[in-house]
Amino acid sequence: MEVILKAEVPHLGKLLDVVQVKNGFARNYLFPRNLAVTATKQAKLSLEKNRAAMEALFRKELAASEDIATKISATEITIERSVVENERLYGSVSATDIAAALKAKGFNIAKRQVVLAEPIKQLGNYSVSVKVFSGVEATVSVWVTNKAK
Repeated sequence: MEVILKAEVPHLGKLLDVVQVKNGFARNYLFPRNLAVTATKQAKLSLEKNRAAMEALFRKELAASEDIATKISATEITIERSVVENERLYGSVSATDIAAALKAKGFNIAKRQVVLAEPIKQLGNYSVSVKVFSGVEATVSVWVTNKAK
């Protein structure tokens, strides 16, 4: 099935690309998430007419996301956790915790945007990547401290 991408999809293509995908992938993943439309003749004509406007909108969103990324990079967040022994946490700090802390600071970040290879299990300062927009990443400083009893 041929589709036109409405957003960047990793390992598939970028905005406004016409790509060939399997029917199930389009029906079960791309269409429900509003990431693509069927590449009919009418859709292709509309794409060519509106390409400049859509690319301008994309550049505008990219500039706004770069501004947000700069603000996130200048932000430090502190997460308090209980400690068991030798600065080892009782539990861990996950991407969900970091996303919630960023939301508390006023950033609209989902947990899937936080790039964390593995949960944080020690006290200390960590640099965590946050994917703000396609191709735009920010690095936030995360302080994990001992929760005062």
